[in-house]
Amino acid sequence: MTTLAEATDIVVREHQLRITESDASKALERVTGQSAAQARAKLRFGPGIVCEQLARMLDKALIRAKERGLDAGTLVLSGGSAVAAEDIVRVRRKAHGVADFINSPTSDVTIVLRPKGLVAAASVAPPAAPPSVPQGRQNAPETAAELAVREALYDVIDPDLGVNIVDLGFVRRVEIADDGLATITMTLTSAACPLTVVMESQIRTVLSEMDTEYVVQWEWLPSWRPHDISEDGRDQLRAIGFTAF
Repeated sequence: MTTLAEATDIVVREHQLRITESDASKALERVTGQSAAQARAKLRFGPGIVCEQLARMLDKALIRAKERGLDAGTLVLSGGSAVAAEDIVRVRRKAHGVADFINSPTSDVTIVLRPKGLVAAASVAPPAAPPSVPQGRQNAPETAAELAVREALYDVIDPDLGVNIVDLGFVRRVEIADDGLATITMTLTSAACPLTVVMESQIRTVLSEMDTEYVVQWEWLPSWRPHDISEDGRDQLRAIGFTAF
């Protein structure tokens, strides 16, 4: 049964916000129980700890409140939570062709606004963890046809890293259904990477001579990690100047 508090709550969740769990939790603890306007001002301008990422979440929450006809002046930041999420991994190029990877910590953050008279309700629980990848078909050995598709993908080269997408660990699964459709499950260093179209174009080129219908399915959880790179991939990266291996 939905309570009155739940019916009037404004809940905003952000996945992989670029802030550590510790910093987000400290910032939330500092402003919880204050009016939405006060909390937003403190998070944005201080004094003390400021946190622009959480201030922007409050901006979004207040816009939602207005759309629902709620008076922003009556709303209180009644609670929230921060849970450590997957790091975002980026490439950093240095002088003389040297490069390495940067790991940026992130958190899944939830905030809740509630009308003043209902703030006594319990604080929000942390957001549920993303579902794990189901066990089953993807753990079975690849068939000859699936291995042939994977072999062709060695000719697809990441234009930023100069190494093929298989050795980089971007190809997570190749599965061919009974009707012959191949599903290529892929990832990249970050969901924000702009190379998905480039990769799909290269895949289309290398698979054009194979009598196989296929689709590319992008998967962002769990996030890609440098340890997904094969030993051959590490050797190739070291040869072109990466220093993180």
